Amino acid sequence: MWIRMRFHDLRIVAHYVGLFVLGVGIAMVVPFVTALVYREWDGALDYAVGMAAALAIGGALRLAYTQEAKLSHAHALALTGLGWLAASFVAAIPLSLSGNYTTFLDALFDAISGLTTSGLTVVVDLDHMAYSHNMWRHLTHLIGGQGIVVAALSLAVGLRGGALSLYQAEGRDERILPNVMYTTRFIWFVTAIYVGIGTIVLFAVNTYLGMNPGRGILHAFWISIAAYDTGGFGPQSMNAMYYKSYIFEIVSVFLMIAGTMNFNLHAQVWRGDHSELWRNIETRVLAFNILALSALAAVGLAATQAFPGSLEAVRKGAYHILSAHSGTGHQTLYPNQWTTDFGGTALAAVMLAMAVGGAVSSTAGGIKALRVGVIAKSVVQQIKEAIAPKSAVMVARYHHLGERFLTPEVTGTAAIIFILYVVTYITGGLVGAAYGYGAGEAMFESISAAANVGLSTGITSSTMPIGLKLFYMFQMWVGRLEFVAVLTLFAYLVLGLDMGRGRRRR
Repeated sequence: MWIRMRFHDLRIVAHYVGLFVLGVGIAMVVPFVTALVYREWDGALDYAVGMAAALAIGGALRLAYTQEAKLSHAHALALTGLGWLAASFVAAIPLSLSGNYTTFLDALFDAISGLTTSGLTVVVDLDHMAYSHNMWRHLTHLIGGQGIVVAALSLAVGLRGGALSLYQAEGRDERILPNVMYTTRFIWFVTAIYVGIGTIVLFAVNTYLGMNPGRGILHAFWISIAAYDTGGFGPQSMNAMYYKSYIFEIVSVFLMIAGTMNFNLHAQVWRGDHSELWRNIETRVLAFNILALSALAAVGLAATQAFPGSLEAVRKGAYHILSAHSGTGHQTLYPNQWTTDFGGTALAAVMLAMAVGGAVSSTAGGIKALRVGVIAKSVVQQIKEAIAPKSAVMVARYHHLGERFLTPEVTGTAAIIFILYVVTYITGGLVGAAYGYGAGEAMFESISAAANVGLSTGITSSTMPIGLKLFYMFQMWVGRLEFVAVLTLFAYLVLGLDMGRGRRRR
């Protein structure tokens, strides 16, 4: 039976969407202070306007329902889908005033890309962007990497009931601690540790490379956020290639790997259970995929002879496979090199890495290694059952934070999400091809958007067609929320329209 959302329910959802919008406005204090410190008076005004707009919009939405209300599971799903859109809209306001975006749509594109930790960008003249605006672009990664809902729950401000439903609606299946609030705060604690370590080490690297301290610390902080939260934004148009440093690549790889791991796995390791690292089906799938695809990419690069020496081919291949698999999107080559220097084999390896993605309950996107592992085990189980005697009773298990049974429900859920991602990838590729781009480039860009990766062959730019911008924005949004919240929101809209038509007929 379908449950229709009535006007009363919409008011409750709008009330809590207002909370998210207010949170985004409060977060703008950081780039506002950055603008004051670096005497960027225009930037300070941009964020003053942004904060005022967020307070006005958020305050108005909060007034949609003034009584105490407990969130149901249906409310949580609708709230998550709408909340991400509303937060992106408000986050785009100061960016649109920066002068680095040709239209508000372009600023909205980058806001969605930032919050979904996708990293695709249509910014203009990034190399001369104000520090305050670069700060805000990377802070959207920090907010979105943990999740807008996680940010709200960790503060526990204005939320009554429905905390677990909200947490799960954002694409997270597992609680780390018995209490959801404590779980969200643990997620922020882990993030602070890794971003802090990354900032310190990268600041030392930047100082060694000759950057002045003020600029060096900002770059270190921004890159640490982008790498750990698997976002991919960079403060320079050349992205990671700008730094031209082996040490930089090593540090960023460490942060990428940390960011792509399940937060629950972090907790297990920190508690002293190091065996979970090699027993967990997710880490095994990730390790196997990364090694196999890195080897495939290295072979492909060696065949093209685009990079001097086998060591350089291995380095380029492994770095971009890790960047793709983790969903980080940092790249140390020019966009056109994907099709000219990587060639078919290496390019296919990177596309497969992007499509699979990282671990569940992490900052990474994509299908997720756990689902791929479950589906692979299910296939093996089907083969075993086919060749076993009819009287044999076979039970399949897998290890993921403990021993679990491979039930039809687990396999079915993994298969559904797998199919939805694949359909989204292919649809985006067809849309890109319909706009005149090559099939390989279009598919690469589509996977990058839907899997929230950010690697680009050059299609994504301020000059690409508006229709393609809108479709990539949709892919980034639906990919980040893993379909359920978005499909639920669409179902409510359709049912609401049907209910409205029924009333008019009567």
